[in-house]
Amino acid sequence: MTDLSWDPSGRYIATHATSWRPGTDSGYALWDFKGQQLKMDNVDSFKQFLWRPRPATSLPKDEQKKIRKNLREYARQFDEEDAAAESQGSAEVLQLRRRLVDEWNAWHSAARKTLLEERHASGIWPAKEDKKAEDQQAEEIEEIVEEVIDEREEIVG
Repeated sequence: MTDLSWDPSGRYIATHATSWRPGTDSGYALWDFKGQQLKMDNVDSFKQFLWRPRPATSLPKDEQKKIRKNLREYARQFDEEDAAAESQGSAEVLQLRRRLVDEWNAWHSAARKTLLEERHASGIWPAKEDKKAEDQQAEEIEEIVEEVIDEREEIVG
């Protein structure tokens, strides 16, 4: 690395080595503000790395002040929308999992019933022992607890 530069938003940093200095492999690497490498590319005869400039805002000064003044309200509104979208997705996932568990339980009970009928028919499990087995069989209670600890959505470009 011979140089580094932050992008205008402050979210990304680029480290780069140019071919102006001898003895270096020329190219660049892009990193996010947390230090995670997003991309690395070696480029022959790499001379310069520049971020695109940010365009000037088209809002008048009074509207910019109004937005800065109400920024907390806008942030709260967007947080509520994000939470609603997240709970919608979580509800759909939970509904799918419950349906799959119900299907499994239905298949399991049908398979168990079929197995018992086959054992009775073949004489492997006499009817006399059936009552003992039913008495000894404990009631199974299955409880599924799901908790979303952290959910992240990353866009890698």
